Amino acid sequence: MPDTDAAPPTFPPPRHAITLLGADVELRTGTDLRGWMPVVPHVATASGAPSLAAMGMLLDIVGGTSAALAARPDQVFTADMSVHLLPSVVVDEVVCDVHVRRRGRRTLVQEFSLEGGRGEPVGRGTTTFVVTRRSDDGPDVESHDFHGRQPFWPLGPDEEPARYREELGLRIDGPGEVSIDARWQVANNVGALNGGVQAAMIDESATSLGRVHLAPTAEATDAHIAFLRPGLKGPLRAVATLVGGPAPEGDRLTAEVRLLDAEGTLCTFATTEVVVP
Repeated sequence: MPDTDAAPPTFPPPRHAITLLGADVELRTGTDLRGWMPVVPHVATASGAPSLAAMGMLLDIVGGTSAALAARPDQVFTADMSVHLLPSVVVDEVVCDVHVRRRGRRTLVQEFSLEGGRGEPVGRGTTTFVVTRRSDDGPDVESHDFHGRQPFWPLGPDEEPARYREELGLRIDGPGEVSIDARWQVANNVGALNGGVQAAMIDESATSLGRVHLAPTAEATDAHIAFLRPGLKGPLRAVATLVGGPAPEGDRLTAEVRLLDAEGTLCTFATTEVVVP
């Protein structure tokens, strides 16, 4: 992915995007996992609710781990992700449960529930993965013991606290336009832009339209994301455009988002819903 940085000796490198949420994981039964994420200001919307950006990364972490376990001895790549959040549900922690609903020869489908620490509904999600034969550079899940709640690749004990959105390095280039440089801290193990980071770009690009056309407190609540090809060449851009204009009530809009690499190649396509709580 990065043109100038050599591949890190181990993955993830220090302060990688997947380490910044402070998420914990636990293997429940078979390939079903539970994840926990504290909702701190760096991952919350203006209303204090968990952001779609953070929820996309949480699904990527918990779902990706579950899918890798379910697909053994093969490996998986994310094909699509859908996230639906209830607006303005303020909780201190999100609990994410993932269940594998189908493990076929070529596809794997998951369902997610998202709740607060006291069982408050936060949202739902689904993911679909493509199952392929394992390559030599595929992620190794055999070396991880996921039994018992434990940090998912945490920051070091002496490191500064995470600032999720700030450390992703997203640039707001205008209403509906977000860009990011290609570097290993936002890449997956094969050097393409991480799927959770893509969700953050989609969230920010769509929400920036909402802040212009609706209100400064607008937040994205839904995203349906199709991952078409790896985002390898940076900088990468997410460009959101309105679909049909804001609702007559002025409290919501629909936008489509195209994520492009440095050559303008379409890597990911998403439709989103932005609301004013």
